[in-house]
Amino acid sequence: MLTVYLADLRHNFGGVLSTDCMPLGIGYMGAVIARDFPRDEVKLELFASAPELVEAMDSCPPDVLMVSNYVWNERLSAFCLRRARRLNPNVLNVMGGPNIHVEPDRQLSYVENRPEIDVYVLGEGDFVARDILQAWIQSGRSIEAMGEMEIPSSIYRRGGQLIRTCQTRRAEANDLNNVPSPWLNGLMDKFFDGKLAPLLETNRGCPFSCSFCVQGTDYYTKVSHFTLDRMREEIDYIGRRIRSHSPSMGILRIADANYGMFPRDTEISAYIGQAQRDYGWPTFLDATTGKNRPENVIRSMEQVNGGIVIYQSVQSLEEEVLRRIRRSNIKLSAYAQIAVHVRGRGMRSSTDLILGLPGDSLQTHLSSLHKMIDLGTEQAHCFQLMMLKGSDLESLASRNECKFEVKYRLGPKNFGEYGGEKVFDIEEIVVANDELSFDDYLTCRKHHLTFSVFWNDSWFSDVVAVAGRCGVPASVWLSAMLSAMERDGGAVGEFLQKFVTETQGEIFDSIEECAQFYSEPAHFDQLCRGQIGDNLMYKYRALASFFVWEDICRLAMEATRSLLVENGTAAQFEEFDTLWTEFARYVELRHAASTEIAELKQPVEAGFLFDIPGWLAAGTPFETAPFRRAEARRCVFQLSDDGALELESALQVWTAKSIGLSKLITRIRYTAQVRDCLQFDRGEFEVSDELPQGIAVPARLAAPEVTSTQPAGALAASTVQ
Repeated sequence: MLTVYLADLRHNFGGVLSTDCMPLGIGYMGAVIARDFPRDEVKLELFASAPELVEAMDSCPPDVLMVSNYVWNERLSAFCLRRARRLNPNVLNVMGGPNIHVEPDRQLSYVENRPEIDVYVLGEGDFVARDILQAWIQSGRSIEAMGEMEIPSSIYRRGGQLIRTCQTRRAEANDLNNVPSPWLNGLMDKFFDGKLAPLLETNRGCPFSCSFCVQGTDYYTKVSHFTLDRMREEIDYIGRRIRSHSPSMGILRIADANYGMFPRDTEISAYIGQAQRDYGWPTFLDATTGKNRPENVIRSMEQVNGGIVIYQSVQSLEEEVLRRIRRSNIKLSAYAQIAVHVRGRGMRSSTDLILGLPGDSLQTHLSSLHKMIDLGTEQAHCFQLMMLKGSDLESLASRNECKFEVKYRLGPKNFGEYGGEKVFDIEEIVVANDELSFDDYLTCRKHHLTFSVFWNDSWFSDVVAVAGRCGVPASVWLSAMLSAMERDGGAVGEFLQKFVTETQGEIFDSIEECAQFYSEPAHFDQLCRGQIGDNLMYKYRALASFFVWEDICRLAMEATRSLLVENGTAAQFEEFDTLWTEFARYVELRHAASTEIAELKQPVEAGFLFDIPGWLAAGTPFETAPFRRAEARRCVFQLSDDGALELESALQVWTAKSIGLSKLITRIRYTAQVRDCLQFDRGEFEVSDELPQGIAVPARLAAPEVTSTQPAGALAASTVQ
């Protein structure tokens, strides 16, 4: 019997996963192998956890090891291939995945420089994995003999020379549906562990040709779909399994490149909505929605109880930049209409921007960001351009044309120690181009931090609304927040400076330099404690949300007050000083800032002379007398039952450690941390203008220290995943 291990690995060191989705890709491969080989001939096991695979190999070395290759597990997979070869010199080592250059000669060099790889699969591997296994058996389990055979869509060795066979076409619809469901046949059951989120694929391919994306190449142009009946059955199966085996997992991730763009996606969303009603899952749907046919996307969103955000990604609004990356966007007028439509239905919109694209400059990037803010987008992810192997932009020709300056940084949480060996997966990012200097790059990163903290998740949506009512555009307001942080001499100023220091200190000139730095015991210990090496944007948003919320809120309210005083609108409000003091308190208490479940669930009480919720609902009029009470009224701020449950479940999955909170912050609905404000008459409670004793107040700045052990010359920035 052949022992065959399929591994789509993610780093899992110290209990925190670098990537939290279930390994669906190897699930498809395993489903084909399990169907086409008798059980008494092939012992098949699937792995997502590197420690689990290492343990399994040590106790039972495989005859065949097949591993995936993505930017987050490239070196981890290679480590496991080398270990398998040491344990069993006759093992067949196979690697596949999109993380390989597009140029054929560079593909050959990639494999040549990695002797641990016997076969590299180019393109989709559902059926090629089966074909390789058949060839291995037919060759008498001889790597040399198999090399004399014709292996489709692969790079392998024949007589000491590398052979590259033509990449086979992608699976058509009939072929795609000939892949058995790894959900329905039980192959994925082992991964319902409460840590990994289900990953669903409803179609494959992308009709767009963006040069920065792996799916922008010609290979992925045609889109094929799984059947609707299969989708319905898979969603129901996953929901039942979640309820029985991992009820704390509230996430469903969808792998489609453009979910919601096709009419059939509305039906799939309806299946997900039914699962929400039947199983209480998912509470959060992580999907990249299509940029075209927004009416279909909106209809899909309406089926899932607000659990999905509409992504109208633009990457840039500069026409020359878009031309150079082979991308077109929807018209801004249409984008604005969609934003209004989404808000009117209680849903949320989001966009993506990428810093460092060809032709992108400080001015064009910030202009794009500010336009999206003023158009009403409620959330944006400001990514950094990553040199993704498999994308056209990563080619040598593009690198030379665009004059990219690149650096290397540790992927967030992409590290671990396995079998006594430290392994680091490292990203290549662009920090300057023909139009963008590194200093400009750092300036943009500070704007990104400001956007992440003060705009995303709508923590200050009421404040922005008041500023807008007083003639302050949202983009002007946001720029004022950055200026206030730069001037601040307290906790928030320290917060910004630490971010800049980490941004400059986390990148290196080479992969080797980066790995060597983090291999040193002191630095590795800092990694394990989350002090360095995490996703900076999410790390600092988590710090703002859970640890320095009082200071962040104070700064935002004071800076906004200054804007209104400067433009003369503050004087138009009756009793402005009292109103603003109470408004600031209201904004602060609406956000639940703690990592202790007991504290999060505990109501917080305060007295208010003004009916702040009523004033906001009325459109924040200058005439405030109708909302002024003769005596203070007691208000109780409390999380909803659903919000408390979602936070509790998320903390169980990700923990309250800094390294876990930076994942958690992106995997909960922003409403989960929003307290309801309940108002009571004087007779129901004893009124007091002070917060009651015993209410837990979140700790002050508890950011991990930025040490001086970073190399003085290592300057760059982090990549948002």
